[in-house]
Amino acid sequence: MLPGLVGEDRAAPMREGADEVGFTPFYEPDRGRYGINRDLVVPELFDELRALVGSIVERELTLGPVQWLRFRHRDYSLTKTAREVAGPHVEVTVDFSARTTEQAEIVYTDGVESWIVPQLAGSVAIVEREPWLYRYERYLDHRIGDGAVYRARVVLL
Repeated sequence: MLPGLVGEDRAAPMREGADEVGFTPFYEPDRGRYGINRDLVVPELFDELRALVGSIVERELTLGPVQWLRFRHRDYSLTKTAREVAGPHVEVTVDFSARTTEQAEIVYTDGVESWIVPQLAGSVAIVEREPWLYRYERYLDHRIGDGAVYRARVVLL
């Protein structure tokens, strides 16, 4: 977890750009409810993440699927949500929200133990995912008001 890596000067244009391009509503009660965009491309961000994460995991990485996510009041994602990649990979989550909400934590679990990644505006979370490691994102309750949690989820192979 790298807190404070994305400053508001960079996060605000990311939110505006993502909102401008738009999010497709996803809602399947046993899988999740949120907004998603798989088409937005920000090459400089992807290149920076690939270089940063490559230096941490000490190997060359290539860009895989990217998802831009927006979570609002009543949104969540369950472990049954389809995986972006079936095999082992590095999952990078960039939180470019305007504020930290104390909600929408990302929980990684093997079915016995769980590891929580708190929602921190401006943070970058790096997780090496094996096929047995599942993920879900906790529900956003009424305290979020009209706010939102914005994330870019980048898969590196």
